[in-house]
Amino acid sequence: MVNKVYNVSLNKEMKGSKHNQVLMSIVVCMPVLAYGTAMGWISPNKALLMGDSSPSTSPLSEEDVSWMASIMFIFAPIAVFIYGVAADKFGRKHALLCASIPVALGWAVKLLCAHPIALIGARALIGFGSGGAFVVCPLYVKEISEDSIRGMTGTFIIFSQTMGNLFVFILGDLLPFNAVLWILLAIPLLHFCILLRLPETPSYLIKCGKNEETAKVLGWLRSLPEDDKSILEEMDRLISEKTSCEPKFSPRLLFSDKTARKAFWVAIIVNLTREFCGCIAVLVYASHIFAEAGKNHNTSIALSPNKQSILLAAVQIMGSFLACQLVDRAGRKPLLSVTSIVAGFSMCLLGIWFYLQSVQIFMPGWIPIAAMCTCIFADASGLQPLPFVIMTEMFNFQLRGTVATLIMAISLGTDFALLKLFAPLNSWIGYHYTFWIFSFICLANIFYLYFYVPETKMRSLEDIYADLEGRNKKKNIDNVIETNHV
Repeated sequence: MVNKVYNVSLNKEMKGSKHNQVLMSIVVCMPVLAYGTAMGWISPNKALLMGDSSPSTSPLSEEDVSWMASIMFIFAPIAVFIYGVAADKFGRKHALLCASIPVALGWAVKLLCAHPIALIGARALIGFGSGGAFVVCPLYVKEISEDSIRGMTGTFIIFSQTMGNLFVFILGDLLPFNAVLWILLAIPLLHFCILLRLPETPSYLIKCGKNEETAKVLGWLRSLPEDDKSILEEMDRLISEKTSCEPKFSPRLLFSDKTARKAFWVAIIVNLTREFCGCIAVLVYASHIFAEAGKNHNTSIALSPNKQSILLAAVQIMGSFLACQLVDRAGRKPLLSVTSIVAGFSMCLLGIWFYLQSVQIFMPGWIPIAAMCTCIFADASGLQPLPFVIMTEMFNFQLRGTVATLIMAISLGTDFALLKLFAPLNSWIGYHYTFWIFSFICLANIFYLYFYVPETKMRSLEDIYADLEGRNKKKNIDNVIETNHV
């Protein structure tokens, strides 16, 4: 049975609203917030951990820090498969509850022991839980949100990550080492306690045959009586979806369907474009760019490493907030296209700046900083969140978990490879060519979006697949021919 709190909401809200969906989406994304704090934690603490006053038994080496940074990307892809299967077998809620446990254990280990091996092991635990969260959160948010706001709630995933980055940068700048760890430990514990009182997704409840409970949950989410006409219509749609497909992790089932296979390749290319657009590398390389800008006699910009991180995190937050506001108004394709253009030209400008530096032609130091901030803004406002939205909107309940599992495993593995290969690539071809490659990928993405990616905003799966199969295009051509004939 659904908790009594739902009945209270039903009595108060008879006209319907989206407040409960939005609030629940925010709570659901708390493990991703914890992931953001974990990703950003190294930046304000690196100097302390490697210094003489390190909380560890001895100062950490560059190799130790390198493993701390990358170990999360090794264990996250492994977790993706485990949590993907668990989400379909045991439910979205139970899988997400289990995602917070290793994250909490990771922060607890850091509190108990600051030995390098313990810190690396703690990061592995956090990476494992975070990998699961990145699979389950998009599914959970999509299945509790109605069509008119599912784009906005889908962007909460990346918004939560960027909030986590900014939060830990500010904490690291203001509070002692252990005080920050206690606060970060509280996030997954708070999420676990709140999620215990929240319901399973309606789609999964229908799959379990709990029709009465599904109606109550839908009524609470939509702030409508459970016997409201719109609730009954949504129940009928979910029942129809459930009878036609049963969720299970099955790559064979995905690739046996020609249209679903085509949709998968569209989703994976859109996601990988974001990985290879270079924005992750820009974040990693930010300190060097700021340092180079500070050396230039034409500028007086000189920020501490942590202030640099706070600046970039603030830019990310602004971009993520803009995505929340525009995604359901502008549509997925237009917003993704515009942000690809902006990121592409920003990367090109960074490449030009590095090239001119290499031939002893100096440009003002604010140019790379402006280009870098613009790139990060474009990434946060479109390139980063929208692939998650498109991924969940292009597949039915049966295949959604399989697709999310495969795409997130590939994406996280790509992140690890990209970060490891970035430095050798720069040494081989130079920073300017590296950023020009990133620029080319961003700009080429525009053509791929235009010709191959269907708009998914407020559209049924049947309409989306009709676009993929070319049926809508053929229908439009036939209508034009028929009109001309008449």
